[in-house]
Amino acid sequence: MNYSNTIYNSINELPDSLWNELDCNENIYFSKDYLYAFEAFNAEMIDFHYILTRKDDLPVSLAAIQILNYDFDKLVSAPNSSRFIEKIGRHVFCFLKRDYLKMIICGNTFLSGEHGIFIAKDQDKREIIEEILTSIQKLIKSDPFLKKSTDVILIKDFIKESLPISDRIKKYNFSPIKVDPTMVLELDDSWISFDDYLNAFKSKFRVKAKKAYKTSRQLTEKNFSSDDILENIDRLSELYTNVIRKSSFNIGTLDLSTYEYLKNNYPENFILKAYYLDDIIVGFMSGMINENRLDAHFIGLDYELNKEHAIYSRILYDYSKIGIEKGLKYVNFGRTSGEIKSTLGAKPQELTFYLRHKKSVANFFFKPFLRKIKPTHYEQRYPFKKEKAHALV
Repeated sequence: MNYSNTIYNSINELPDSLWNELDCNENIYFSKDYLYAFEAFNAEMIDFHYILTRKDDLPVSLAAIQILNYDFDKLVSAPNSSRFIEKIGRHVFCFLKRDYLKMIICGNTFLSGEHGIFIAKDQDKREIIEEILTSIQKLIKSDPFLKKSTDVILIKDFIKESLPISDRIKKYNFSPIKVDPTMVLELDDSWISFDDYLNAFKSKFRVKAKKAYKTSRQLTEKNFSSDDILENIDRLSELYTNVIRKSSFNIGTLDLSTYEYLKNNYPENFILKAYYLDDIIVGFMSGMINENRLDAHFIGLDYELNKEHAIYSRILYDYSKIGIEKGLKYVNFGRTSGEIKSTLGAKPQELTFYLRHKKSVANFFFKPFLRKIKPTHYEQRYPFKKEKAHALV
């Protein structure tokens, strides 16, 4: 069987027939409008490319490639940056003569999970992954600037059950790294209402949830339309920036105009809810309903008012509430704050990404540091009366 690969520099260059031929329309994350939203509003920070793999002239795979610069100062000056992350950053940058890192990422910079590669049904995934890796190398070599300036190649994120396939990447000198898991709540079929969910909690966790709603009772909420997002884009961006600044590690900052486009094109699936206090927006949550799950996206907070009005806790419980009301099977809360999210019943879903330095010598010295990277430790809570103490895989 003959494979061929084509690299496209914009989503609009891809043939319109591709989406039906790949049969990827049901997965929003690989729909044309979704991919276009990120490309259209974040092109100043990220270069977008797409690798289409064909087998015997039929499309069998689509990979999303994002290329961006990451400033070293951001890595070591983040408020919650660990000393070990700083050491890794310095180790990487000792091979450079500049103050930024150029990264080639296969995946979506702004999402956790397997949203970088779509492979059609009944295809040899190992072979296709190798085709994509070969194409990434071709992309680098075809551009004199990329050939000279690329530092790190990152393939993200693979769940545990995909590792027997994705581990093929290691033969290309990539190091597998377990990163912080994404926290996923499995919704019970018997939870028809939010009260059913709360009643499944042990007493102390039910009290905690009710306290969060009582403390946040002065907040009013509004589900935003695309016009609402556009009208309040500056305030939303301000609140989002508050959260980003507290992040220990963040690759890129999203232009929230992306959300206006997503809401306009996916009015029923994309959710942005704003929380008001005295007619001022003090927080927001966003998420996408994809197939049978709600995936939390970015949030925004006024931290000065957060403790008094339990804004963050209210947002987290509202994700669960929306998932139940929409009759979904899962709520993916994303990474970070694992212990807090576990009090809502979320369990960790392990994620692995693969990373290598482009230069073989640098990669050789880089590997020992990568092996030491471990997911952030937290204490898993089990809030339900009937609980299975295991990770979600």
